[in-house]
Amino acid sequence: MLRVISRGGAESACEDPAALWYDLETPTDEEEAEVEQSLGIDVPTPAERSAFEDSARFYEENDSLHLTATLLGRRDEGPLVSGPVTFILAKGKLVTVRQVRPRAFEIGQDRASARVASAQSGADVLLALVEGAAERLADVLADATREANALSLRVFDKAIELDLRTELRDLGRIGALAAIVHDSLSSMQRLLVYARASKGKYGLDAARVAALGRDVGELERIAEQMQPRLSYLQDAILGLINAQQTNVLKALSLATIAFVPPTLIASIFGMNFDGMTWFREPWGPWVGVAMMFAAPAALFAIAKWRRWF
Repeated sequence: MLRVISRGGAESACEDPAALWYDLETPTDEEEAEVEQSLGIDVPTPAERSAFEDSARFYEENDSLHLTATLLGRRDEGPLVSGPVTFILAKGKLVTVRQVRPRAFEIGQDRASARVASAQSGADVLLALVEGAAERLADVLADATREANALSLRVFDKAIELDLRTELRDLGRIGALAAIVHDSLSSMQRLLVYARASKGKYGLDAARVAALGRDVGELERIAEQMQPRLSYLQDAILGLINAQQTNVLKALSLATIAFVPPTLIASIFGMNFDGMTWFREPWGPWVGVAMMFAAPAALFAIAKWRRWF
C-alpha cells in the first residue's frame, strides 16, 4: 500500500509537488517502481532491509540518505512485533518502507500526527516519526515495568495461591516484549548516530537529533536494567515451582513409608512354605498386624530423626 502525505498532513497524489512523505507498507513492485521513478531512488529489497550490518542499514546513495531501524508495530491486528523500517531522504522528501504498523505512522492519532502535520520537509517528517516511535516504546516499556512489578508482588505474597506455571508464561511474555523494545531502542540509537553525522546535508535539525538521541539512550538504559530484574523473577518462580515439586515428592515418600512395609509383611505372611509353621499359629496374624504397624512407625521415626521432612 502506498500513501502520499503532503504539507499539513493531508493525503495527496504521488506527483503532487507539495508531497513530503511517501509511505510504502508491504508495497507491490508497481508501487515501488512508481516511487523510484518519481524521486530517482532505489528502494531496498526486503532482504536488504532485514540485514543487521550497519553498512547495509545506514548509507548514502545517489544523493539520498538511507536509514533502517527496527521498530515496534503490529501485523494484521496481531500482537506487537518488531520489524525493519527504512527511511529514505531524497530531494527534501521522505520515503518509508515497512511491513509492520508502528503507531507513530497512523496519521490522526497521538502527538506524532501533529508533528507530521507541521513538518516543512522530509527531514521534519523523519524526526517526527522517530520521536513518535520513541514515545511509543517508552509507553510499552512503562507498561512492561508495571506488569513485572505487579507480578513480583503476587509471586512473593504468601497469602496468594498462584498457578506458578501461568505466572511463568506471563513473565516470559513480558521478557520477550522487553527484549524487542531494547532491540528497537538500540537500532534507533544507531540510526540517530548516523543521522547526526549526516544532518547538514539532508536538513535534519541538529538540536532535535541530539535531544532525541539522549532520550533514546536513557530509554535503552532503562530497558537494560529491566533484564536482570526479569531474570531474578524467573529464577524465583522456577525455585518456587521446584519447591512445590519437592513437597509433592515428600508426600509420595511418606505414602511409600506408610504402605510399602505393610505390603511387604503381608506378602511374607502369605507365603505357603511348610517350614513357616508359626504363621499358622493362633497368635500369628496378630504378630503380622503388629509388624505392619511397627515397621512404618520405625521408618517415620528414623525420617524425623534425620530431618528428611
